[in-house]
Amino acid sequence: MPLDVYAFGSALVDIQVSIDDSLLQQLELKKGNMYLTDRSRQEEVLKKILGGGLASLDALGDKANLAAGGSAANTVYGITQLGGRAGLCGKVAADPLGNFYSKDMRKAGVLFNAQLVEGMTGTCIVLISDDAQRTMLTCLAVSSEITYDDLHEQSLQESAYIYIEGYLFDSAVATKTLLKAIETAKKHKVRVALSASDSFCIDRHKDQFIQLIKNDVDLLFANKDEAQALTDTGSLDDALKVLSGWCKQSAITDGSRGSVLSFDSTVLKMPPYPVIAVDTTGAGDSDAAGLLYGLTNGYSLEASGTIASFFSSRVVFQLGPRYSGDIKEDLKELQL
Repeated sequence: MPLDVYAFGSALVDIQVSIDDSLLQQLELKKGNMYLTDRSRQEEVLKKILGGGLASLDALGDKANLAAGGSAANTVYGITQLGGRAGLCGKVAADPLGNFYSKDMRKAGVLFNAQLVEGMTGTCIVLISDDAQRTMLTCLAVSSEITYDDLHEQSLQESAYIYIEGYLFDSAVATKTLLKAIETAKKHKVRVALSASDSFCIDRHKDQFIQLIKNDVDLLFANKDEAQALTDTGSLDDALKVLSGWCKQSAITDGSRGSVLSFDSTVLKMPPYPVIAVDTTGAGDSDAAGLLYGLTNGYSLEASGTIASFFSSRVVFQLGPRYSGDIKEDLKELQL
């Protein structure tokens, strides 16, 4: 079955915990950062916060929220919530967290590769501050070992878009695989969308990002900070001018100020749907989901941007990266 979007990203089980900022200081963590770490460090943090580690998550009750996460996974999950068709190429292990992940994605209607491998499923501890900022400690484990054999090639070839998560540049194996996947996509006229993912990730792999954007990317997703980091500019307007010379289409979010869509010769400033943010985890992922869903299901650019902004506002109003309500029902109020 043809898909709207076939995504390529790290399959991580998110463990979301609300904390006080003082705890970040105790743990020597800078708020808003994403840290690549190992499982022992994650266990140390969880025991300090919750009194137990990953092995005892079931006993922690409502102290922690588990979700089948990862940036690209959040986006395709959102696309299926909206009524679209999406798949994910990700890697999990044959362990309890891997089984949880696979069941959760398939329950949502996401086409997900069935193979469970030896090793350890990747995890991300998401520490959520009172101001809705999130600080993440990520152990990639097998999620970073995606090979081309893990792809469902027919699904990729028959999709409208392949959606690439920039975090994959942190893995040499995954980077090699994503570049080959993009070659396949272009041969079959599948459009390439890239999420910049994180300004710190850009700092680590800036040359690779720029080369990919200039040569292969049809649609770039980024927030203001990421756009400025990519282009070495000091304002969103200046960043957009540079990006418009690199790729034809970009969607740049700017927090409470909304977003800007730069598509060929058209520039649209999309107003936000104001809400009191509870947790910004997944805000950019849901924005990408809304835009990609709209673009692949017959909506205009403006209507697609409206869906993206609306969906994002619903996600940040709750805890966790996945909207717990009925987004299709909610969208009816927009009368698009």
